[in-house]
Amino acid sequence: MEPYKNSADAKMKMIDRIIKAYQAKKLMLQAQQIQQSNVKEEEDKSFKSVKQRMNDAYQKNKRQKKIDKLQAIQTHWKGLN
Repeated sequence: MEPYKNSADAKMKMIDRIIKAYQAKKLMLQAQQIQQSNVKEEEDKSFKSVKQRMNDAYQKNKRQKKIDKLQAIQTHWKGLN
């Protein structure tokens, strides 16, 4: 009867190891998914940042051109004095 008990214990230990390995693999995959989503979010943020900076620079240049154009017209400022 003794050998059967040891084989049952060995089987239970093997099953426990398999379960722990499966859980570790599952946790590792979850960590990879989280890391990939974080990288993607950072890329999205940097793209939005670049997009916003480009838009701001365009508006600044456009505004400066309008100011230069109005300053070049002498009659535009005539009535403001």
